[in-house]
Amino acid sequence: MRTASTILLPLLLLGAPLSGWAQATQPMTVSQKNPASREEFSVLTSDTQTKHGAYRQYGGRKGTVLLAEGFYMAGQKDSLWTEYFDLSSQPKAKGSYRRDQKVGEWEYYAPDGTLATRYDHTTNQLLFRSPSKWPNKLVIRPLSKDVVITEPPIALVGNDALARSVGMSVRYPVMALRNRVGGEVRVAFTIDSNGNTSNHRVVRGIGSGCDEEALRAVKSLHAEWIPASANGQPVASECEMPVVFAVR
Repeated sequence: MRTASTILLPLLLLGAPLSGWAQATQPMTVSQKNPASREEFSVLTSDTQTKHGAYRQYGGRKGTVLLAEGFYMAGQKDSLWTEYFDLSSQPKAKGSYRRDQKVGEWEYYAPDGTLATRYDHTTNQLLFRSPSKWPNKLVIRPLSKDVVITEPPIALVGNDALARSVGMSVRYPVMALRNRVGGEVRVAFTIDSNGNTSNHRVVRGIGSGCDEEALRAVKSLHAEWIPASANGQPVASECEMPVVFAVR
């Protein structure tokens, strides 16, 4: 008669790269104070610079909130990965890696736990997109006057998650609070034809430190973008995003 542990072991192994168990590893923990964070992972005994096996990353204000978990194979992300919002246990994104690249269908979630987008990273196809609850205040422009954008760029995490991330990241500048300065700062940036962002800058500011803080918050987003397209071809575009400072 087989015991419960005999049955469970094969099932547990299905969640990790099977070939990874053949190599000797040792556990490691790396902590940082500013910002508070912690990584737990294993490295090859033969090469302690190479992650290999289960991985967990913690963050949040105290560095105790699970932000991501998955597996490494010889220093590269592999198999199933899940990312979480920093103020809840809600999944932010989940899907598979192969040789450090996202493959197959990935699901991206809004902060309330509902599905925002489903995207196939192998075929580069958007399979599902939920309507945003955040008013569409993003302004999209082509970089070239000769280009007519037929599909705007899309943040895979969804506009709601973008708004939440910026809102949670922004810290009201002391000078602005003291002088009761409030209003809307608009930050523009370029999204190239591969979905990479660059050239972040303030195009309309209100001063008193708010411009610099808005720029910092938007630059820290690190969101994945599907580039804009013109008649089915990916093109570069400019995105303008509002950051609101309200004195209460």
